[in-house]
Amino acid sequence: MLNFKAAIATVAILLSISAHAQTNNVKTLQKQLKLWQPIEIKENNNVATIVLDANQVTPEIYDAVISSGICMDVWTKDVPNGYMKTTKELHVLNKHKAMGYVLEKPLATCDEMGKESTERAKVIMLSRTHLY
Repeated sequence: MLNFKAAIATVAILLSISAHAQTNNVKTLQKQLKLWQPIEIKENNNVATIVLDANQVTPEIYDAVISSGICMDVWTKDVPNGYMKTTKELHVLNKHKAMGYVLEKPLATCDEMGKESTERAKVIMLSRTHLY
């Protein structure tokens, strides 16, 4: 019975830590993306979703959101510990949530982009992007 209680306590702690990390990710994203005035930012099941107030997310908007918004604070180390550590995908969508882009492994992608020239960083970003 003691092992069962310990297992339940461990699961509860892990769920609490995961929920806290997701809340921190959303708060950090809200700060990072203030310039783009997103209408919604949420994270569920290790997928962060950013809904922009635009009919279309152009390649230029997507590039700016990722490079200047999402990755910049990762490169300057101005994000909390654990930021996007478990986030598998980052969806950048139009206001209708019908079209946009998906960045795979955003933290690893940002880390890798930060070590490269601007052109090479864009190639890395696009190689880990697919349409929504």
